[in-house]
Amino acid sequence: MKTNYLFYFCDGIGSVFDSQVIALLKAIIEKNTFKKIYLFLGIRNENQKNDILDRKELPEVEIVFFKSYPNYPFFNFMSRKSIQKALLSQSINLKEVVFHSRGEMIAWHLSKILDTKYHKNIIPDIRGASVEEIEEFYDFNKVLKSLKTSNLKKAIKSLSKFHKISVVCDSLKEYLVNNYNIDPAKIVITPGLAADVFQFNESNREKIRKEFYLNRKDVLIVFSSGGTANWQNIDVLIMLAEKGLKVLNLSKKIISHKNVFNKFISYSEMPLYLNSADIAIIWRDKSIVNKVASPVKFSEYVCCGLPVIANYSVDMISEYITKHDCGILIDSFDDIEISTLNDLKQKDRKKISEAGILNFGIDSIVNQYFQTYSSIINF
Repeated sequence: MKTNYLFYFCDGIGSVFDSQVIALLKAIIEKNTFKKIYLFLGIRNENQKNDILDRKELPEVEIVFFKSYPNYPFFNFMSRKSIQKALLSQSINLKEVVFHSRGEMIAWHLSKILDTKYHKNIIPDIRGASVEEIEEFYDFNKVLKSLKTSNLKKAIKSLSKFHKISVVCDSLKEYLVNNYNIDPAKIVITPGLAADVFQFNESNREKIRKEFYLNRKDVLIVFSSGGTANWQNIDVLIMLAEKGLKVLNLSKKIISHKNVFNKFISYSEMPLYLNSADIAIIWRDKSIVNKVASPVKFSEYVCCGLPVIANYSVDMISEYITKHDCGILIDSFDDIEISTLNDLKQKDRKKISEAGILNFGIDSIVNQYFQTYSSIINF
């Protein structure tokens, strides 16, 4: 008999909401393990609420909205009152609840709201180096930036009180251990996932290539990004286009060049377009934010069987490409020869896809989460 509940907390609707939150909850539903699943979703206005309700993507999930506030110390009280109100709206025995928090801030707020006996049921799911992300990539008034980062540091330091902490890669685990003295025994690795529609499909390939008037000999390099954040470096795409290469730019940033195909597509269309490409590219600047990341697009690339060109900025990518021989690591685009691209194009995409699905596929990731859930509550 199913007796436990999942309360999944997400503070906002970001660029990976569909790929990492909606897809994950759909897969957890299919496990048919929890008595009921609740998505506690932070929103800024009624338009966001209505948009989610209109989509009707999670009919089996109870969506509980709460007011989301900016991450500054003077909003902590209001944030906690908002989350507490959302919790009180549900008459559930909290001893039977797994509190899965996407990010450290809500986990911290929950620890301030809930009795200490429930702290062991809270799983903070840490997605990156949030303090450095603010410091390096966002333009704020210096005072406001200091207030924001100090609030984040308090939330990260609070991770010590939890029984289990999920992080996206080994480098992020090392970062938390070295910088915040988090017990490594508490940390489990759960990388960014790729939904089950991300797999190699030869039949999808030709349809999209015809859309761009590409022949079989043309090498199409794909770059995909759901956001426009500063660490999403796309300047290198212009360099590739200048070399005469065909580039499929699946992002919101438009590049005006005869060799660049600009197309911002829906999440559901992404596998189709990735299969049309021959090679994928991830190119990020050197920073701690990138070093400890697990880019969702990399998971999707390899699950679709794409060999990847990358630099050495993301530890997880460097380690994976080296281990699975599914791409190349370079310091400069001057290192790329046409012969190199042709060699990459000859790699076994089915083999790359199978390894990708094993490591980043949604079934694998959900099983990892369930192991973590089982460590804190009995099923």
